Amino acid sequence: MKHNTKALYDYLITNTSAITDTWLELRFKRKGSHYSLDASPEIVQRIKSQNNNYVKVIAQSLLQTDEEMRKSVVEWTNHTAVDRANSETALSDVSEQLRNFRRVFWQHIELCVETGSVEVTVKDVFQWEKTINNTFDFIFENFTIVYMNVLMKRLISQQAVIRELSAPIIPLSDEVGVLPLIGDIDSIRANRILESTLSQSNDLKLTSLIIDLSGVPVMDTMVANQIFMVIDSLRLVGITAILTGIRPEVAQTAVHLGIDFKDIQTYGSLKQAINILKSKNIL
Repeated sequence: MKHNTKALYDYLITNTSAITDTWLELRFKRKGSHYSLDASPEIVQRIKSQNNNYVKVIAQSLLQTDEEMRKSVVEWTNHTAVDRANSETALSDVSEQLRNFRRVFWQHIELCVETGSVEVTVKDVFQWEKTINNTFDFIFENFTIVYMNVLMKRLISQQAVIRELSAPIIPLSDEVGVLPLIGDIDSIRANRILESTLSQSNDLKLTSLIIDLSGVPVMDTMVANQIFMVIDSLRLVGITAILTGIRPEVAQTAVHLGIDFKDIQTYGSLKQAINILKSKNIL
């Protein structure tokens, strides 16, 4: 049995390029995929190189322990899955190609047996099936994990950028800045605004901060309370908060909710606030 398995391994290694070429013949045009039929020559060459290594990883599993196989698979997927995720090839596309290749791989094993390149017994076939399919399954499992980790890291990074951009303080002078709030404010964004506003105001060494609400369509109790928390926190560190752009419907809602802005400087528009600050030589 070991002799037959070694003979199959030799056949697969010898025909590595042919197996990859058979798989590549199944491609068709698909936008945004490295597997597309019209992919650039550079991409095709990289795909071929990666898949030739793929063939070798699976072939080697016939002669390896389970632990050795897993180590080889992890090394291959850590490189290839990262490359595929960074190429923005969809995971569904990757999954389809892995299935296609598994079929091609077994077709070549069948061809090997039919041509008499390897003398095989029923016991050999069952052992090969167990080893090879176990390797394929582990490759797909590990490939998916690595691929998704890349996407999650990218998503977390993008979310951090979005959060930073959701509450940017724009300096108007050495001591005065403006915080334009735009869009709906949920609890997560509200907490981020509180943290970011204090941090940015302190870094900029502001004495006054204009909070412009003209882009906030809805003022509910949660939003109002969060704005009050921002104002109170700014006051504690010696920064005066000024509210501008409270829209009529927002003001009306605030009244119904019992929200009182009487102890806070408010102006109808950002322009009005800037003009008054200039007249007082604050800006």
